[in-house]
This record gives sequence, structure tokens and C-alpha cells, in this order.
Amino acid sequence: MGRQLAEVEIARIRWEEFRTLGNRSGAVPGALRRLLAAADEDDALAAYWDLENVVVVQGQLHSAALPTVSVLLAGLLGELSADARDLVLELLQQIVMGESDEDEAVLGSTDLGDRCREAARTGLWVVYRELGTRRGETAQAILERIESEKPRLAAHLAGVRGKWRGTPRQ
Repeated sequence: MGRQLAEVEIARIRWEEFRTLGNRSGAVPGALRRLLAAADEDDALAAYWDLENVVVVQGQLHSAALPTVSVLLAGLLGELSADARDLVLELLQQIVMGESDEDEAVLGSTDLGDRCREAARTGLWVVYRELGTRRGETAQAILERIESEKPRLAAHLAGVRGKWRGTPRQ
């Protein structure tokens, strides 16, 4: 279901209207599809690096990062390989930690980081679901950046720590 939702998101977006590093917005949909479909770490990493350093580069966001957030969140709703899920969360973290690239700021898009974080808030519970998994630290970092109700985050973190103490995480 999640990949179908992500596919709808990918298809509805006019990627050519968004900017990336090196004018590669046309390659973003394929890289997202490959990331979500990746069966192993090698495939997931190859797709990840076709997105990281394209939509976000060392914390600098390009406009294509914004629609990428909705695709990543939709993908997290479904069945992904563990490696793909790891890197979807990692890419989401890179985006929500970022701020507008200098070129974006010159074009008037100085609030791109805030808009990406707001978009990520629409999938807040999808990220919360990852707290008790091997991706818990990444999920926590995302939530610390996007959660506006810090007491809620603290309560969930306390609950996860108590539940998972001594139990292997997947």
C-alpha cells in the first residue's frame, strides 16, 4: 500500500518545476522508486546517493526536497526492506535538518527548511512508529526537529525505552 501511495505522489508532482543540484530534477522520480523498491543494501545505497547530494547537499536544501518529503512518508506506510527503510528515514532526517541552499534563498525560497519540516509533520505518527526499531535514533532526531509538542515526544521516548530495554530491535 505504501509504495502505491508513494507512486501516486511521484506521478502527481511536476518534478521539472523543482530545482536540484546540477539540474537533475528529472532523475528524482526514478531514484525515489528505486529506493522504495530496493531489496538490499547495495540497491538502497545507490538510490539514496542519487537523492542525497541532489535534493539535499550537506544540509543545503533544493526545492525538490519539499515534494520528496511526501513521497518518503508515503513510502514509510508500506512494506520496505529493512535497508530501504533505514535510508528513507536517513534521507528524511537530512531534509528536516536542512535549510535553504544559497541559490534557493536568492530566488526567494528562504523558508524551504521550515516548509520541509511542516510537510514532515503531516507524517508525524509514521515517524513515531519507527522509535522502537533499529531506526529509533534516526526517528528520534527527526521528531526532535519536527515535533511541536515536546512533552508528547518525551512521553513516547520514555515509553519506548521502558518497552525495549533489553529486547533486540528490528
